[in-house]
Amino acid sequence: MQKTHSYKRCLRAAAFTLAMAIPMSGLAESYKVVTGGALNLRKEPSMKSGVIHQYPSGTWMTVLSEEGEWSKVEVGGNTGYVMSKFLSNSNSDSTLYVRTNTGRGLNLRDMPSLEGNIITSFKPGTAVKVLVRGAGWHKVSVGDQVGYMNAQFLSGSASGGSSSSSKTGTVSNPGANQVLLLRETASTDARVLGYFGNGTKVTIHGEEGDFYKVTVGGKKGYMMKKFIKLNSSSSSTLPATPFAAELVNPNGNSIVNFRTAPGLSSPIIKAHRVGTQINVLEVGETWCKAEIDGVTGYVSRYFFKISR
Repeated sequence: MQKTHSYKRCLRAAAFTLAMAIPMSGLAESYKVVTGGALNLRKEPSMKSGVIHQYPSGTWMTVLSEEGEWSKVEVGGNTGYVMSKFLSNSNSDSTLYVRTNTGRGLNLRDMPSLEGNIITSFKPGTAVKVLVRGAGWHKVSVGDQVGYMNAQFLSGSASGGSSSSSKTGTVSNPGANQVLLLRETASTDARVLGYFGNGTKVTIHGEEGDFYKVTVGGKKGYMMKKFIKLNSSSSSTLPATPFAAELVNPNGNSIVNFRTAPGLSSPIIKAHRVGTQINVLEVGETWCKAEIDGVTGYVSRYFFKISR
């Protein structure tokens, strides 16, 4: 029997309706962050499967699909499986503030990476609600906009964070026998790196919400602000320019980017090793003009310390 045009149109309509009934959630990528310490990325969704790599708390992963207790993810060019219970898309409910002051706002992106598309930009001092804290990037909401911001440019105060002319403090727990935890990221769920008693000296490099970014006992991490007493002699002021300094990286990386202009979107002149000597020519709120090996460029003021 020959099919009429009306019959064929009905078939196409039915096929379209069936397609629309298929859940679309599996087609869209999402991003979650590792919690609870080092997480194994495995070849297959099984505890017996081989481990491809381990990733610390705060690592952002692209979730491709969920299969029972396992999630198929992509991270750092690797694809594999991790246990879903160690991934989070909601680990915070705090407020931070945009702390750039270079005449340009902080970009809100659609993924936790500089490769993400820019949704919009927010001026310094803008309050943002942190939904998920990660290493390097936080998922935030500003009004009805949700996206990702570079954590380096978010501060616990509207006036901006502390500079890298590091402040110092002392561990001050309520009880004489209590210890303060040093954590891998600025979260009470983050992996513990060490335990420190009252009187321990710490060097403070910056702040994220309720935490200070610190160095203590040769280790770098985060400690809760309320259990650290700042030394009265600490000062966040820098000397008159020009002055000598050396590159540091409170995030634990071994390099610091030297850029052609102030801003993360500016081209990188060179990635210099931590410890490289620089000559600071001009000081800004977030970026400083400096000279390295006869070349002039810009470096974030959170990534150098004054040479003594």
